[in-house]
Amino acid sequence: MRGGAEHDDVRQVVFDYLEGMCWGDEAKLRRAFHPDALQVGHFGGIYEFFPLEEFIAWIRNAATEPEGTPYVAELLSIEVTGTVAIAKLTDTCFGTDFTDYLMMVKDRPDASGKWQIVTKAYHVHSGQGVPPLAG
Repeated sequence: MRGGAEHDDVRQVVFDYLEGMCWGDEAKLRRAFHPDALQVGHFGGIYEFFPLEEFIAWIRNAATEPEGTPYVAELLSIEVTGTVAIAKLTDTCFGTDFTDYLMMVKDRPDASGKWQIVTKAYHVHSGQGVPPLAG
């Protein structure tokens, strides 16, 4: 992964996302996501395709960890092209192992711009979110 200020800013969005999700911190989730962001993936046999507010409502009712609790995650890559970025990471949350792809867009093309997740697409590898086997 190359470094630089843009990568550092994208990395911070990833941390806000992880801490917001794993610890149930709504303020960090709202900072990480654009208000019109979408989450897409298969969880427990359901093809999820829903907006940020539904994701936050689900997090409110989820069994999150107390703030500061260590979580398992690895940031695998960040790619930045102008005002578009994608981060690929693996993480374990809610007893489930995920690979997440976080598509981000910077709201302004200059240094004052803010990176936000516009789409989260994920894959469940193991845990409670694994889709049931087709019979």
